[in-house]
Order: sequence, then structure tokens, then C-alpha cells
Amino acid sequence: MNAPIKIETGTMTSKGQILIPKAMRDLAGLAPGQPYKVQVNEAGQVVVAPLGFTPEEAAARSRRVREAINAIAGKYPNPDGMSTDEYMREIRGSYEP
Repeated sequence: MNAPIKIETGTMTSKGQILIPKAMRDLAGLAPGQPYKVQVNEAGQVVVAPLGFTPEEAAARSRRVREAINAIAGKYPNPDGMSTDEYMREIRGSYEP
């Protein structure tokens, strides 16, 4: 059984809206503008969960990763002139992932 980490209470508005406290949104990984899903589990509990990255968030994340790679590219030259594959074989030995 999943024991709750923390319980908070609130009141539903006359329009059927509920407020999810910030601490709960943070724990669940919910962010403003992010798509989410609502479902009822086997115990009859309503579960709210994020759907994942929006296309804009995925594009921004990819851009940040590319920028980070480009920022360090060429800064650590291999003094022995080995290729990446040769270097990995040397440090791993016969181990192959």
C-alpha cells in the first residue's frame, strides 16, 4: 500500500475547481502550463500526474544539452591521439556494456 507522504485538505469551489497546494504540485512534478492526466485508481482515488514534456519544453531541453556539449567540445583533447572507441576499450578492458 502506498502510504501518503503528506496530507493537505481543501474545499472544492462551486465551479468544481480545486487547488493543489504548491508542495504537492512540486512533489508530483506538476508545473504551470504543463499537460497532466487525471484518473481514478482501483481504490477509487483521483490521481493527478504530469503527462511529460511539452514540445516546447523538449525543444528547450535539447537546446540546453546541445549548448552544454558545444561549450566543452574540444576543451579536453586526447594527448595520445586515440579515438573515443580506442580510449573506451583501454579504460574498460574486455568489458562491453
